[in-house]
Amino acid sequence: MFPSLGHQLVALTLCTGEVLVRAIRIRLLVPTSGLSLWRAVTVNAYGDAASAATPGRLGGEPARFLGFRRAAVPAPEALAGLAVESMIDWMLLGLATVVLSLALAGTAAEGARRLVVLATSPNARMLVALVLGLIVLCAVVAWRYHRRAPTAASMTLALAWRRARALGWRPVALAAGLTTLSMAARTAILPVLVAGLPGIAPGAVVLGSFALLFGQLALPTPAGAGGVELAFIGGFAGMVGSGDLAALLLAWRIYTLILGAALGAVLFARVSIASWATRRRYSAKSSVNVRSQL
Repeated sequence: MFPSLGHQLVALTLCTGEVLVRAIRIRLLVPTSGLSLWRAVTVNAYGDAASAATPGRLGGEPARFLGFRRAAVPAPEALAGLAVESMIDWMLLGLATVVLSLALAGTAAEGARRLVVLATSPNARMLVALVLGLIVLCAVVAWRYHRRAPTAASMTLALAWRRARALGWRPVALAAGLTTLSMAARTAILPVLVAGLPGIAPGAVVLGSFALLFGQLALPTPAGAGGVELAFIGGFAGMVGSGDLAALLLAWRIYTLILGAALGAVLFARVSIASWATRRRYSAKSSVNVRSQL
């Protein structure tokens, strides 16, 4: 059965709060742009949608850069903000991985063993083969993209990083605190959804949620598709029935992926349609003016 309404409301609150926290963070990192909170939400939503739809999250940062440019944020400042944000993300992600691995080493080992048993079972071999094939295909696409990426982009990022150093320690420290809050909120969604289910250890759920969310960053498939689902099934196998497991996976994907990606797609489509309509009206007006002059 689907998680209860109360649990879903808490998960939705965590999802909404995480979106707002990331918006506040990016405003801190582009301080002179005058970026509004809603525009910051829009910029991040563009990135969420593009990251979810492209191999290796290749479209995420270009989509956010496009959002910055639509908001009239200067390119160097936008790139500087993205560079500092990425540094903070990876540093805190590495720290959190070490802390959780040390604190829950036994749980991590047991989870890995369960996943290996599932992956090597006769019923899962075909699924594992398909997942591996998808991962290889997406890895090739990502490799070809990076190979063809212009070197001027990295030069611009280097310049942006030098500009980012002028931010000072206070905005960076505040951004790091907000990043920690964002990671905690996203990680808490799965424990909230499974709260009350018998036979599930809280520590294992927290560790599994963290691994599922941030482990997909290392997978080249869009949103870690295939690998994440396989790990999710392996983590809950034998604890939750197949129907309940599918409902739980769907609910978790909705609050950690689908809502953010859908928001970005809707906002992008809305702005694109408005721009197209404006150009169409301008073109029609220009045609009328030309005919009147003739």
